[in-house]
Amino acid sequence: MQFRERRRVIQVIRTTYDPDLKRGRSEVVGKIDKAAPAVTDKLQKACTPEELSEIATYLANRRNSLRNEAVRAGAETLPAQMRAAAEYFRTHRDGEAKIFATEIRLAWDELKGALRKAGFSKSKVLKKGGEKAALVDAETVGVNEAKPAAAPTPKAEVASKPAPVKKAAPEKKPAVRKAPVSKRTEAAPVALAAQSPAPVVTVDAAAIKAEKPASGD
Repeated sequence: MQFRERRRVIQVIRTTYDPDLKRGRSEVVGKIDKAAPAVTDKLQKACTPEELSEIATYLANRRNSLRNEAVRAGAETLPAQMRAAAEYFRTHRDGEAKIFATEIRLAWDELKGALRKAGFSKSKVLKKGGEKAALVDAETVGVNEAKPAAAPTPKAEVASKPAPVKKAAPEKKPAVRKAPVSKRTEAAPVALAAQSPAPVVTVDAAAIKAEKPASGD
């Protein structure tokens, strides 16, 4: 028998050998509801006792598999649920919270007994947790020692304050030499007179003779 799970049902398939085709031929014998898995009357009439035994074994294994997955998920998500419950009880102290607390206490006692029976008592778990943490630390140290020491990364130079910019000295204009001014002295007129050409005087002899007075006898 073969079982094929669909979205809402499980198909029960019988495979028989067909001499004409010279191969196996598959036939859907019946269906089982996944929400309420059970052998229906129609399916029971269509199957042999051996086939019904196979169906019962399949359903039992499927039920155990689903239950194991559910309880595993419960154990995996329980720490988060417990922390959420702790947050709830920090802010709620009413009658509803009291009912929740009673149920949690009973479940907690049952959980502690199961943990001790499984060999996970508080002292052993904490001891193993400490040993595991120490082992992890030792492995981390060994890995770090095995790695070559990395060259020290040069520290980034601290940006110093920019040096004040010196103002450029103004360009000096070439000095214009002034011609020396000679001081006036008493000899200045003489020098000027000496430098200037003498005036040319024209003498009219006839005029001189006319102006000259006649001498007396």
